Amino acid sequence: GNPLATSKDFVSVKCPKCKEKARRETDTMDTFFDSSWYFLRYTDNKNHKSPFDRKKVEYWMPVDQYIGGAEHAVMHLIYARFFTKVLRDLGFFDKKINEPFPKLFNQGMLHGNDGFVMSKSRGNVVLPEEVSEKYGIDTARLFLMSIASPDKDTQWSDNGIEGSLRFVKKVFDVIPKIKTGKSSKRLESKINQTVKNITEEIMGFRYNIAVIKLRQLFEIIEQENEISKNDLDIFLKLLSPFAPHISEELWEKTGRKGFISLADWPVADDKKIDANLEKQEEAMEKTISDVLNILKIIKEKQGKDGEKIYLYVLPNEKDSYNEEMLSKRINKKIKVYAVNDKNKYDPENKSSKVKPGRPGIFVE
Repeated sequence: GNPLATSKDFVSVKCPKCKEKARRETDTMDTFFDSSWYFLRYTDNKNHKSPFDRKKVEYWMPVDQYIGGAEHAVMHLIYARFFTKVLRDLGFFDKKINEPFPKLFNQGMLHGNDGFVMSKSRGNVVLPEEVSEKYGIDTARLFLMSIASPDKDTQWSDNGIEGSLRFVKKVFDVIPKIKTGKSSKRLESKINQTVKNITEEIMGFRYNIAVIKLRQLFEIIEQENEISKNDLDIFLKLLSPFAPHISEELWEKTGRKGFISLADWPVADDKKIDANLEKQEEAMEKTISDVLNILKIIKEKQGKDGEKIYLYVLPNEKDSYNEEMLSKRINKKIKVYAVNDKNKYDPENKSSKVKPGRPGIFVE
């Protein structure tokens, strides 16, 4: 609060004109006066003897990351820098604290279904209470972090949040039923590589990419016959920043003690990462993306769905393309041929254009 309002000597005075009892106005400072040094007070907010303790400020400051609108850079942050430098020069804290916020991250704006920035005046606001009641707050959180990088403007999508809800429901249904035992080499490699990837993406504020990596990992877990308890724990820990509530419940359902939110963040074991397996997975993901794009184009141009998909790969790469897995991911029947297979079905000679890591694709 305002320290002037609690000072009786300041508030209770005699009027300089009539000499009667009077009360001084205490709201005398612009809001920028308070908002220009609040971060220093946060380091010692229960101190009733001084604005803050020097040692606490020197321990906590500067702020690691400031997140705010671009307009702050030419208003609030300039005043904050001014206050910090003045207080530093007056000896309130060590001169090594030269800047209050070394890093600024500008967040994007959320647009409604009408394409305009959400605002009450436009009436295009999506209320958190309604979203929470219909989808659950974990679904909303996952969706908002998956639709775009947080520094970009994004648009709300009812279809998009339905997709996030399906993922949340599937995770909640699959994890308690999954058989625990020994993870395959493929799964071990993927989990440890994903730990590295998601950690890097979170630290870089690329939450949308982190969610993609998480979904890809879950798809592989679904395909496996069993998973080790340790690897299952790792998956839940990776899920927890994006869907904290179901992560806590699944943590308990799978017999873990304490809270997952207090558990150590996983660290990748580089020895378990198989570079060849990861390269194969990367090629497969690229192929799936290419096939889905081709199917989309066919749908747009011809107004029909492709029913049969044929892949043509180099002989030494054929084992990397699992027909069952590809068919499940794309939800279409897929046949994989080696280019030297004399019995292959290849009406447009797509196999002649195959390159390492880039299969030929034919859809009919």
